[in-house]
Amino acid sequence: MKSTRLIYLLIIAINSMSLPARASEHVLPRRQTSAIAAMLTLQQTDAARDALERGRQLLRRGNAEQALVALEGARKDFAKEGNAKGEATANDALGDLYNLQGQYKVALDYYHQANKLFRASDDAYNADLMLAKIGDMYYRRGEINEASAAYSQMNVQKPDTNALNAYNAAKSKVNHAKGLFGRVRDLATATPSTSTASNAASVGTDAASEVKGKRDLYRRFIIYAIYELGMGRMAYFAGADTDAREHFENALAAAGGNLPVIGNLGQTRRFRIAARTSLGDIALRAGRFTEALKFYTDASEGAERDNRIDLIWPAKRGIGKTLWLQAAQEKDAARAAKNREAALIAYRDAIKTIEALRAGSISADESRSTFLATTKDVYDEASSALAEMALMNASPTANAGLQGAALDYTAEAFRIVEQSRARSLLDMLGEAATNITEGVPAELLERRQANLDRQQQIAQELTGVNLASDTAAQSNEALESELDKLATEYDRLENEIRAASPRYAALTQPQPVTLAEAQQSVLDDQTALVEYSLGAKNSYLWAVTRNSVVLYRIPARNEVERLALEMRAQTIPAKLRTTALTGIDMAAISQLPQAQRGLSLAAMATAPVDSAAVARFAAAANALYKAVVEPASSLIGDKRLLVVADGALNYVPFEAFVTKLGDASDYVSLSYLIKTNEIVYAPSASVIAVIRGATNKNIGRGVLLVADPIFSENDPRARVHNNTKAQDETNEAARGLGLASALTDIASASEDQAKTTGSMTAPTLQLARLSGTRAEAETVAQLARKADVPADMWLDLDANEANIETRDIRKYRIVHIATHGVLDSERPQFTGLILSLVGNKTGDGFLRTGEVFNLRLGAPLVMLSACETGLGREKRGEGIIGLTRAFMYAGAPTVGVSLWSVADRSTAELMTDFYQRLLVGGQNTSPTSAMRSAQLAMIAGKRYSAPFYWAPFVLVGEWK
Repeated sequence: MKSTRLIYLLIIAINSMSLPARASEHVLPRRQTSAIAAMLTLQQTDAARDALERGRQLLRRGNAEQALVALEGARKDFAKEGNAKGEATANDALGDLYNLQGQYKVALDYYHQANKLFRASDDAYNADLMLAKIGDMYYRRGEINEASAAYSQMNVQKPDTNALNAYNAAKSKVNHAKGLFGRVRDLATATPSTSTASNAASVGTDAASEVKGKRDLYRRFIIYAIYELGMGRMAYFAGADTDAREHFENALAAAGGNLPVIGNLGQTRRFRIAARTSLGDIALRAGRFTEALKFYTDASEGAERDNRIDLIWPAKRGIGKTLWLQAAQEKDAARAAKNREAALIAYRDAIKTIEALRAGSISADESRSTFLATTKDVYDEASSALAEMALMNASPTANAGLQGAALDYTAEAFRIVEQSRARSLLDMLGEAATNITEGVPAELLERRQANLDRQQQIAQELTGVNLASDTAAQSNEALESELDKLATEYDRLENEIRAASPRYAALTQPQPVTLAEAQQSVLDDQTALVEYSLGAKNSYLWAVTRNSVVLYRIPARNEVERLALEMRAQTIPAKLRTTALTGIDMAAISQLPQAQRGLSLAAMATAPVDSAAVARFAAAANALYKAVVEPASSLIGDKRLLVVADGALNYVPFEAFVTKLGDASDYVSLSYLIKTNEIVYAPSASVIAVIRGATNKNIGRGVLLVADPIFSENDPRARVHNNTKAQDETNEAARGLGLASALTDIASASEDQAKTTGSMTAPTLQLARLSGTRAEAETVAQLARKADVPADMWLDLDANEANIETRDIRKYRIVHIATHGVLDSERPQFTGLILSLVGNKTGDGFLRTGEVFNLRLGAPLVMLSACETGLGREKRGEGIIGLTRAFMYAGAPTVGVSLWSVADRSTAELMTDFYQRLLVGGQNTSPTSAMRSAQLAMIAGKRYSAPFYWAPFVLVGEWK
């Protein structure tokens, strides 16, 4: 890079100044020849270095596909040159890329290769840093043994404080006059006092030695601290508290505040605070409350002194949890009450610091990878504590509505749950490196990104993989000072962006509605809110109407998840269940008829009713109803239900809950909740308030129907286009990177069984054509025209990502997209819609959640008539929340989505009836009432009365 050439020329200039006058005419030409040779070598490597930096920058900006091309190019160029360290650095960056993509096995392969190459280059620090990344990746996947093995391979030694003291003393003698860097400054400005040329050379050597020496010391400490904290975490989760304590104590001792040279630098302070917090976690688990409070308090005070808010929240959370548990064992009622109130204060402080953290900033990234606790733990524990306080203060007649202190605690718990939902979405966007750009001035975005790029560069130079580390020109202190200034500037830029774009501000700095605001601005007299928070020990249900609030304790998360999965298991035929249950049958899916939306069910629809299957479904649906709805049934009555679900409840349709067991001879006669209540869903109550304030008043009249995309080059329809093949394997790999990442996980296929193309792992799952969606779109278009509503259809190659992203779709009242969908709860950033995979000049055909945020919609309704291909391995629910929230942010107040793979024929019938009622039934017909009527008609029609057919489609958002 240019900066490398300048540094090199400066060294040559300094060295040439140190030559004796008589010798220079003989020696200098030889040095010039060497310099020219070195310059030629640098020019050869510049292209690879530039590609490496460009790839890193693209990855930071969320452009993974383009980053892959640049990084693969850099890796190959370094390998051709025999530059092992450069190749290792490119491998590390590629590991980071695939880590973000969720292709963990591929990422691990790159990290392992980088480790070997760094070892071969005698770069022990970076080799150990790769092992730390490998260990952390295994740890976050819950593979503790593999993580321990990786950390154990690190070759680290405890920093020698005596050697550090000796080094510091020696350097102070060298710098006794104006100071080393003062002399460098004089030299740089051509004003050396009485320095000779020889002294100038000494200055250059001393400057490089000073910076490099301190940098090496800093890095040696960091790698030691990473090792000790990593091993401590492994031991903690393995239940080996004695070993964990020893490792955390080692980290704390190494990071002591009086450590020479590096004791006050940022990473040293971070590890010092993290070690104290982790020691508090061990003491807390052992029930040593006094000891735990001491560690947490010391950590909190240290973080406050350092103004590191990202390090405050884990300590405050520890204080809150300790005091809450201590109160439970306190026999004196007054002291117990005092401890509980003090615990709540600590939790409030923790949440305040979390909310102040910049999403995507260096500090936020560090805090996520440092502590045993997560930010979600803080919200869960705080809301649970407040809910318990509410129940303690509730009167025996609480079913009539809470009042006084009980209502105050309930309201605060509700607000924290709403904050938690907003935070979960922000964290998801941060992990996916999603750039929300719609509505934000381009100049502000560029300045913010340049700021963050520089922050990342400094972090890399100080503690990360950095090719130029051996020629560092700035001291640790100077870089950290610049980092602090950049962080302050980043905050200022964020404030400017929020002021310029209210939509962006509403997303990135959400202001959750209070319980009173939800009652007045969200609900109406005919609507009741039921909001859930699932916890490890207890779960809670808020039942809210315009005039009343009641809080209920319901079963713990594991029990609710068990009941929810049992209901899904009895709703979806065994051979058709997705990865949340038993895993997709890859062979079966690849052989499905093209005429079905993923599933062939004609025989099922006409088969005699299996009364035993009906009874099993009814029992499962009733059991879940009793656990999560029945406690509030008297308050709810026959009102419309606004459901804000949590965890696995996001993947079951409340419409299909069975309210009472009776005649279970067939599906028609069951007492479904939909028969008494209209139901609509929301990511949070706050979202409803936000979208009402931002709803487009100039609504268009038209209907847009996107259907029947082309998924394969072998599709006969693909022959009509002039598709340009990718230039090389890397470009071909990049084109499908996002979709490959999603399907690799969703298909629940091991990456060992996947087909490797270039450097990417691609799933073998072949997507069947959805020809039934074409007939569906044509039928809806006819209904629209019958109602004198303009209708446009984008079919075949026109059903592509570029059209959705670039053409004006604000003129449409309804946008209906019928295609395959991916619903990933483990990595929700890969939830999205699969459009045409053929003929794309830009984009990859996979419209992901992060990309949806940047659309501009004017449609009151977006209907995703999609077939989801899986739910991932976890049941958190962020997949569906993220996707629906993205469409709402883009301007669609109501979004329809499916909860499982749907049958083509029954879906077409349901959608036809739905649009008949919505478009032809009159202007006052709402989407929610039209959908309910269509579903009730399908139940009564008997042919598709099983919930599998009519229940997967739910509406999220506005119901008015």
